[in-house]
Amino acid sequence: MVRFHPLGWLSPDAEALLRIRAAEHARDPEESLAHMRQALERGRLHAVCLYDDAEKPRGFAAWRWQDDARQHAQVIVQYTVPVAPPTLGEALVDYVFSELARSGDLQVIEARLRDDSPGIRAAWVRHEAVFFERCRMVRGLGRVPVPILPIPPDYRLERWKEALWPQVDAVTLAAHRQSVEPVAVPEASAEAVMTRLHRACNDSAGGKQWRADASLIALDRRERVLGYVAVTAAEGEAQIVDLAVHPDFQRRGLGRLLLGRSLAFCRAAGLAAATFSVSTLNPARHLADQLGFLPVTCGEVAIWWRDGRQLAWRPHP
Repeated sequence: MVRFHPLGWLSPDAEALLRIRAAEHARDPEESLAHMRQALERGRLHAVCLYDDAEKPRGFAAWRWQDDARQHAQVIVQYTVPVAPPTLGEALVDYVFSELARSGDLQVIEARLRDDSPGIRAAWVRHEAVFFERCRMVRGLGRVPVPILPIPPDYRLERWKEALWPQVDAVTLAAHRQSVEPVAVPEASAEAVMTRLHRACNDSAGGKQWRADASLIALDRRERVLGYVAVTAAEGEAQIVDLAVHPDFQRRGLGRLLLGRSLAFCRAAGLAAATFSVSTLNPARHLADQLGFLPVTCGEVAIWWRDGRQLAWRPHP
């Protein structure tokens, strides 16, 4: 019978497991171990060590709450040693899930899948989680020209104006409520994106400068805001804060037009590269591919929502 030992500090067995894990990934464990020790000692992290029926340490999991209300949980490590049978990996996930479910306010679990530990994925499937890949995309701007698409006669592009904010907010809410992003990235709700855009435009986005020249709004002949692209920059690199098109006007090339024109402005301004973080199932990922973005770092997560909203994005057999 397996045994679970909750940890208030990083025990020698847990540290040994994490060192084995680091070796599998060819990483230096010291920095991550130091961060984990500190987080556990300060109560910011919860962890458990899994022992098999021979009392040998076989697995380790760590998780944290992303909010004070304990609605959003993030499992940052779920690892079993390679020789462990899949049943131990499943038992580890079941334990973590049951611990998180103790919070009656729990709404979403976000579990990182950085390890290929046996049984982990199967357990999340059983709990009806859906797997999403999230990528940070980068496009160099120095040598590779950006395709300049013509603006259709029914549309025009403008830089952001204060008077257009109410319409921009409406597009943000409409586009993101129907997007995969708030499902795959729990902190990317439509309201959170709207707040982030206002902060970025007011030059309070963590030291990143708002690029008024590359942040564009698409309007029609009736002066309705149909979509936008928002850009900040730091250290010579542009970041696509958000790209959105109102659902009623999607699949008309507006997203490609906005992003392509924005990249051209970034290149003309001498910025060396542009970055864009997006989930694989988001159509914007295909748009980024078409415009020359390349994935730099990608990570898979298992997402479980209490209301089951992730199931709409489950792949069909």
